[in-house]
Amino acid sequence: MKRFSAAIGATGLLLVFTSPLTLGVMQSSQVAFWVKLVLGLSLVVLWAVLNGEKIATWARTVFFFSSSALIGLAFVAILVGANFILAKRNQTWDLTSKKLNSLSQQTRDALTSLKAPIKVYVFATEGVPDTLDDLFRKYAAETPNFTWERVNPRKEFELVAKYKIREQDFAAVLVKNPGQPDESSARASLPNLADPGKGEQELTNALIRLVKVGEQRVYVVEGHGELPLEAVKVPGESGPSPNLERVRTSLTADGYDVAPLNLVEKKGVPRDAAAVIIAGARSAFTEGEKKLVEQYLEEGGRLLYFAAPGAEPGLDAVLAKYGVQVDNGLVADPRLEPSQPYFIVTPFFGDHEMVAPLKATKMNVVMEAARSLTVLREGTLPEVKTTAAVLTTPDAWLETKLEQTPTLDPGEKAGQLAVVTVSTRDVSAPNARSAQARVVTFGSFLLLWKLFALDPNRNLVLNALGWASNQPAKLTIRPPDRDISSLEVDGAMMSNIGLVVMDVIPTLLIAVGLTIWLARRSR
Repeated sequence: MKRFSAAIGATGLLLVFTSPLTLGVMQSSQVAFWVKLVLGLSLVVLWAVLNGEKIATWARTVFFFSSSALIGLAFVAILVGANFILAKRNQTWDLTSKKLNSLSQQTRDALTSLKAPIKVYVFATEGVPDTLDDLFRKYAAETPNFTWERVNPRKEFELVAKYKIREQDFAAVLVKNPGQPDESSARASLPNLADPGKGEQELTNALIRLVKVGEQRVYVVEGHGELPLEAVKVPGESGPSPNLERVRTSLTADGYDVAPLNLVEKKGVPRDAAAVIIAGARSAFTEGEKKLVEQYLEEGGRLLYFAAPGAEPGLDAVLAKYGVQVDNGLVADPRLEPSQPYFIVTPFFGDHEMVAPLKATKMNVVMEAARSLTVLREGTLPEVKTTAAVLTTPDAWLETKLEQTPTLDPGEKAGQLAVVTVSTRDVSAPNARSAQARVVTFGSFLLLWKLFALDPNRNLVLNALGWASNQPAKLTIRPPDRDISSLEVDGAMMSNIGLVVMDVIPTLLIAVGLTIWLARRSR
């Protein structure tokens, strides 16, 4: 009976002293507070009735529990103070595996290189979402040249007219040198900015468009079965044909103007070409077209060539002059995925600035139906330098029989095979477009279609174009596609989480301590 009575008193005092904590955690509801307070007081009264003759002992117990409560409150005060200091210092840690809460290297580079002030006007009748506000804070933390302001379009008519904002098309406007004679602006989609999966990409792309110097044009060759720029409905097929729509969107966001190119129609490569892409050509180029490609490179042109499996477009001689041979067969590497032996994953890169960011961040490039590339040392043009940029694992080989379950046969090329190469050659033609011709050869065109959505592949392709067009600032790691499932936490769930963390768990810990103390005291 004595132990039972002591337990009643201890439990009552525990509930009474922790009830204010419950009220602080769950401000939206007072039910839990009153339940704990009334129940605690009732248990204290019951204990007093059972132990009327032990008032002195009761007083000592009250003192003990009061001291414990004060220690608990002091501990909570320390936690609050620590949180306040951390909030003032704005220190954060991103513990997600894919760094979903961190700005990408491309974003940080773009912000730290800002020379002029950028102000973002967010045109919205209501407050901006917390996700967008957090995104702006991250950008502002990188540079003092980035600021933002919410504008109510129903009140700020001058700004609405100046930036041509329509009520049904609310947007964010990035302004460079606001209020100055050389002011310029770029728009960003407000729904995309508020989307956690698209916000950083949308804002960074708008920032790049605003601060870039000039717009470079990239031509995509057509007429030989290459991947088209736009989706084409094929009769009898349920969906559109393979296309470069996603690639085109990424190139446009990176500051390129993308256009198709028929060499026969244009009679050559236009002078405004920053680079030319041949994406999976299947039928042969005519002799005249080959000469046009060769002439373009002789003038210091920039070419990105993506090979298609089993296709022979007839450009072997042109590529050979720049130190590259596209091998017949497909690269096999069943060690990782035996059921898909022609699906290869590799973390191996050569020593070249184009792939240095991927190498530094330890990204894995994924390729399917890839042809290996041989770096030639003979028969090339003078001063050609060719380097392997991406290589397979040491377990790969070039399968020439193309069996469903391939095996390494005697005579087949094996080991670390090149699947991406870069070639350069200094030129001095009178009508040269640039001082150096550059060629990037890829063993698989699927990098532009099926596998382009993968962050390493997307960065590899965009870095290749940035290197080929001589834009070192674009050799970077771009914002990732943050389409990973996340937990949506509403106000009620946050309140419940706070109750468990700040009230239930501490109360249980104190209860355990009291139980141990009472057990020892009764001995």
